[in-house]
Amino acid sequence: MENTPAQQVRFGDWISEGWKMFSAQWKGWVAMSLGLFCVVAVPMIIFFIFVYAASFAAALETAGSHASSAAAPLSFFLIFGGFFLLMLVMLPLSALLTGSMYKAAFKQLRGGKVEFSDLFSARDRYLPLLGGILLHALLIGIGSMLCVIPGLIVAGLLIFTVPLIIDRKLGVIEAMRVSSEMTRPNLLTFTLFAFLVQLIASAGSIACYVGLLATWPLMFTMSAAAYRDCFGLEGAALLPAPEPWSGASYSTPALGGSTQPYSAPPQQPQPPPAANLCSNCQASLPASAKFCFRCGAPAPGQ
Repeated sequence: MENTPAQQVRFGDWISEGWKMFSAQWKGWVAMSLGLFCVVAVPMIIFFIFVYAASFAAALETAGSHASSAAAPLSFFLIFGGFFLLMLVMLPLSALLTGSMYKAAFKQLRGGKVEFSDLFSARDRYLPLLGGILLHALLIGIGSMLCVIPGLIVAGLLIFTVPLIIDRKLGVIEAMRVSSEMTRPNLLTFTLFAFLVQLIASAGSIACYVGLLATWPLMFTMSAAAYRDCFGLEGAALLPAPEPWSGASYSTPALGGSTQPYSAPPQQPQPPPAANLCSNCQASLPASAKFCFRCGAPAPGQ
C-alpha cells in the first residue's frame, strides 16, 4: 500500500481544527464522553470504593478482636484478583469505545453529526481494535520504563495506528507499519504532537475530572484532523495549504512608532544593450541585424 507523506507537519493547525470540531458539535461530544466514562470509569470507581470500605472494616474488626493477621494475604489476593478480573472486562470495552470515538471524528470531518449512538459504532472493527490498542499500550509502557523518552517516541510513531484500523481497515501490524512509515521522517514533530494532544486531553482532570468531558474528545478530533491531512479521508476536505511567505512586502517602523507596509520598489525596465541600438537613430535592433531597418545605417559592429 502506497502512502504519500505529509508535505508539512502542521500540528498547530491540527490542534486548532480539533478544537473547532469540538466547539461546533460539543453537545454530541460531551454526550459520548459521558457515556464512555459511565461505562468505563464508574465500575472502576465503585470497585475501589468497595475495596477501601472492605479494607477499612476488616482493619477495624482485626484491631477490635486482636485477631491474627493471617487473613491479610487472603484479603490482598482477593483485592488484586478482583481488580484483574475487572480489567479483563474494562480493557476490551474501552478499546471498542476508543475506536468509536475516532469513527465519530471521521464522521464529523465528512460532514456528519456526532451523536450519542456513535458510541458503539466501531463494532465491525472490534478485534483489530482490541489487538492494536493493547499492543500499542504495551509498547508505550515498555518504552516509558526506559527513562520515559522511548515511550513518547513510540507514541509519536504509532499515533495513527487506531485511525488506520478504523478508516483503512488494516490489520494491527500493518497499521503500525504504515503509521511508523508516515511519521518517521518527521519523528520529532509527531512525538511533540502526540505529547501535546495527550496533555490537552488530560487537562480536564484538573477540574475534578469533570473537565474531561470537554477535553477528552479533543484527543480524537485533533488526531483525526492530522490523519486526514497525512493519509487523506474520503469525503473530507483537506486543510488549505499555507500561503508561501513573500519577501517583497513586510512591515517596517515608521515615524511616530507606527508600522506601515513596505513594498520593494518595482523593477525599472532596463534598456537594451548598446550593441542592439542603432548608432544613428537609436532604434532597437535584433542581435542578428546588419543594417538598421529605420535609417539603413550599418548596425553596431558591422
